[in-house]
Amino acid sequence: MATKTITQLHRVSFRRWTGSAWDVVNFEADDLGQDTQATINIAPRKSSRSSSVGTTEKPIAGTLDAFAGSITILMGYWKALGEALGVWNSATYAGHDANAGNMTDGGGADLCGDGTPVSVIVQGICDDGSTADVELTRCYPSIDDDIEIGASDTSEITIALNPQIYNSATMASDGYPAYSYRLGDNSLTKNQRYNATSGEYADVTES
Repeated sequence: MATKTITQLHRVSFRRWTGSAWDVVNFEADDLGQDTQATINIAPRKSSRSSSVGTTEKPIAGTLDAFAGSITILMGYWKALGEALGVWNSATYAGHDANAGNMTDGGGADLCGDGTPVSVIVQGICDDGSTADVELTRCYPSIDDDIEIGASDTSEITIALNPQIYNSATMASDGYPAYSYRLGDNSLTKNQRYNATSGEYADVTES
């Protein structure tokens, strides 16, 4: 299994394309905690050949056998989880704070629809550009495990990212990058840095 665990995270950014701009939700280092980690699996499919001299396996170019990803976060408020899943409703009453609101789901949503995918960008603690970035371009986050409340000072929760394999026939014009995942630089010709507010990468101006 080609599983990679990334610890000591600087930021995890969830960005949804609205048709004209990115709607961005960021988990910064203080939101993530020291033991927070991201795990990705980009194992390829393999073809197997058996003969009288033994069995060999060979990866099939361009395929993914166990494409998966998850992020474990600290959850001080429901807002963090609701925004990551795209089901958070902010409060509007007078005097509410930034974390007031609720997370609702299952209220007559289209059961046959896919919903809106989210691009997830993970940055390491010492990242100062895009060289160490990890991006899973089309994810449908979900909670696959129990939620423990009151088990410790701050609850931890693992969000399954459920990344999708890029399909040029149906995804080429959806506004997301035309690949399944990216490890490293956003551009091969220019040094770039991720803008966590806009969800865009911008060229680094040399001084």
